[in-house]
Parts: sequence; C-alpha cells; structure tokens
Amino acid sequence: MSRTVVWVLFLVFLLPGSAAAQELIPNGGFELYQNCPKQDNLLTEANFWYNPNKATPDFYNYCFPTNQIELPPHSGQGLARLFMDLGWAEYLATPLKKPLEAGEAYQFDLYVSSPTPNRYPSGSFGAYFSNQPLTTTTAKDLLVTGGKPQVLDNSPQRLTKRFQWEKVGGCIVAKGGESQVTIGNFIELPPSLGYYYLFIDDVSLLPIKLDLGRDTTLCGRKSTHLLNANTPGASDYKWNTGSTSPTLLVKEPGKYWVEVKTPCKVVRDTITVNYKLDFSLGPDTTLCEDKTLTLRVPQTGTYRWQDGTGQNSYQVRRSGLYTVQVTDANCTTSDSIRIRYVLPPRLELGPDKHLCGTEVYTIVPVIAEGKFQWLDSTPEIERTINTSGLFRASVKNDCATVIDSIVVDYSGCECVVYAPDAFSPNADGVNDVFQPFACNDITFSSLSVYDRWGELIFNTSSPPFAWDGKYKGERCPSAVYTCQIDYSLQQPGKPAVTQKKLSLVVLVH
Repeated sequence: MSRTVVWVLFLVFLLPGSAAAQELIPNGGFELYQNCPKQDNLLTEANFWYNPNKATPDFYNYCFPTNQIELPPHSGQGLARLFMDLGWAEYLATPLKKPLEAGEAYQFDLYVSSPTPNRYPSGSFGAYFSNQPLTTTTAKDLLVTGGKPQVLDNSPQRLTKRFQWEKVGGCIVAKGGESQVTIGNFIELPPSLGYYYLFIDDVSLLPIKLDLGRDTTLCGRKSTHLLNANTPGASDYKWNTGSTSPTLLVKEPGKYWVEVKTPCKVVRDTITVNYKLDFSLGPDTTLCEDKTLTLRVPQTGTYRWQDGTGQNSYQVRRSGLYTVQVTDANCTTSDSIRIRYVLPPRLELGPDKHLCGTEVYTIVPVIAEGKFQWLDSTPEIERTINTSGLFRASVKNDCATVIDSIVVDYSGCECVVYAPDAFSPNADGVNDVFQPFACNDITFSSLSVYDRWGELIFNTSSPPFAWDGKYKGERCPSAVYTCQIDYSLQQPGKPAVTQKKLSLVVLVH
C-alpha cells in the first residue's frame, strides 16, 4: 500500500461524527499497517507512525507472530518497541489528526512495559508536542532545545516488575498549532546505565472537555436518562445529587450539574431533563370502606384506563389494580396504583369500674381489632389496676386510629388509714411489727413514732412503713406511744394530703 493511501485513511478518521473523532492520535494501538511486519526495525509499516532520527524502532503485530513479541499487547494485535543505550535512542513520532488549539487542555496517555525495569531512569521518558516534525540525522538522544517535553514521566516507582503494562501520561495546555508528537527519551543517559527496551501500546491524546449533551425531554416518569461525565484524566467527580460516579442515571425531571477535576483544570456542565407526561397515580393506598379516591392524569393527549374508559380522571370505590395509559403525539407512558379497602379498627375496654378499699381490677379489652397500645406506654395488653384513674388505649390499622378509655373509681367507698392500736414486739412471730394499711388511693409518705414525752424515737419516709418496736437497736419498754402517719389521697373532691395521729400501746411480754 502506498503512502498516498495512508493519508486517504487519515482523512477518513477526520470525517464528522466518526466514533474516533475525538481521539487525536491516529493508529494509537498499532493495529493498522501497510505490510505485515516480519522482522525488526519496521516502524514505517505502522500506518501514520514515522522514525524521527537514524535509529531503528520496532513495530510488531500478531499478523506475523515472532519471539520478539515478548508479552501480549496491552490491547489488540500490535505494539511498538524502543531501544535505549549510550549514544543510541529510538523514538516514535506521528502527526496528530488535527493541530491543538491554543489554551485548550489535553490528556496524553500510553502504556509502557520493559523486560529490564531496573534500568529505566525516572524523568527520562515522555512526549514532546511540536508544530513541526522533530528530526535529527543521528541515532543519538533527541534533546529538546528551547523547551522541554510537555509530558515527562517522573514517577520513581515506575516499572517495578518485568513485562507489566503501566500507564504513563499527563495533561498539557496547548500553545496552539502543535501538530506532531514524538515519544521517547529526552535526557542524556548516564554512561553507567546500560541498555534497556521499552514496549509501547495504546497511545492516546484526548481533549479535556465535558459535555452532558443538550437539554432533554423524556416521555414519563418511568423513562430514565444516563448522563456520562467521563473526562480524560479525571480524578474526581461531584454531581449536585451527591454522587461521585462518572455516570448518573436520571429518574426524575430537574436540573443536573457535575464538576470534574483533572490535573490541568476543573470542568463543569449542566443539563435540564424534563418529562413530557410528568404524572403519577401515587403510591399504593389503603382506604376505609366508606371512602373514595379520585385518580387524575394530565389534561393532554388521549387516555385509556384498565376498564377501557377514556377520561382524564377516575373515581375509585373498591379494591383493585388501576392502570392508565396516556398518549400524546409520539409519547406514550403508563402508571398503575393498587387500592386496598379495609374496615376501620375497633376497640372496647369495657364499662367503668367502681371499687372499694383494697380491691384490684384487671382490664381485659372486650374488643381490640388492630395494633393495640396503652397511651401511657404500659407494655401489657391486660393490666391490673389498684388505684383510681382514667386509662386510655388505642388500636390502629392502615385505615384509621381509634381510642377508648375506662375509668376506675375508688371514691364510692370511704378510703381511710387503718392501723392497730397495740402490738407485741417480742419476736414470738405474732403481731411483732406495727404497720398501717389503707385502700390503694392512699399513698404513704412518712411514719413517725414519739414517746410519752414527745421525743421522736422512729421515723421513715420510704416503704415499708413499719416499726419493729426498737429505739437505737434496743427494744422499747411497754408503754403508750404516739404514732403520726403522713399520706396523700388521690380521689376527686378529697383533700390531697393529710395526717393521722393515734395512740399506740406497746406490750412487751
């Protein structure tokens, strides 16, 4: 194939709308060739690539398998190889698909591997972009004068393993008009270095641009739109939704923006996504048996409900699955909703109770249909009561909440404090302790005992409110003592706090 045919192919790459239109390196994967390379030193067989000096760079392709292909290409069938030694340096060069634009940023990348990684000097390998081909009539290093390579690999940890592909690259900001790229060594190698080989594959140069596309209108809420913010050299993505992924799946209308960080600059873009038929019948719903629900859709286009009717609203009166399809021009979308009817919950705690003295009562709900709960957070459904009060509970289901209450009242009977007027603390197991008692609406707060001269010999403000007949650990003599009981009464219309004093005979046998 002649050189003329090669440049015809190059023009094909530049056709508008082609899949590779953004890629500026022609034949970056070394897949295209004029004649299958069957020996070393045949870079000129790789379409678009040329040798800028008098050295002999290699081009290999699996069209002719050879032992010189010491590792599989990073991708595809082809790769290139460069040899470096004292006074000898090989390069790859190619014209770009179009000149670089002044002030624009570009990401350059390639993959490199070596059989002798320990000889690879940091800061030596890179790429130089120039307006004219960079050539020399010798096989020595192409040392750039009046500038330096725009991309230079300065990683000290590069090529730590034999025959392992690693990405090398960086971003550049064009001065404008750069139309050639030369790849290879750009420093003078030290005499003690020794020779080494570098395999090269998948060379790429991409403009650092971000384009989410034009504002978009989708059919309806079931439609989705994938936004792709993949940007050459990107290190960080930040969407207004909080996502940090390169892509975002849009599921609802709105304005979406993304900020992408690259080593050269930060790029941003915004897109608005609308829905032509933006409606929803709502989430599945539960109704009480006597309720109705009106479903509505946009007043545009044509409609078809599950029963074949064609209005833009539908009144629900019974359980079932309701579906509507709306068509407007070439846009058709549908939605559905499931309606469930349930009976309202029921609760009956029973009639109010009137109790006397120390009686107790266990409230057992007569009817409790639904999720039951006492409003004072008592955990048990059945609860035993020994004081007056209003006790309220609720039951609920998906339809409603119902509350009922029950009143327990001890006020119908006299509620008084009872206490013995004598006891015998002689440790015979009979009547050894003085202890008052009362109905459950009375709460004791203290018990005090005084001798005949009014001296306090016993006091307690915590249960059990009882006296064992001792003072300072010694049994009191038989005598008459005064007892004072402080308590509160919790009944409507009765004094809240009162005292009771009584004479107490202590008999010691």
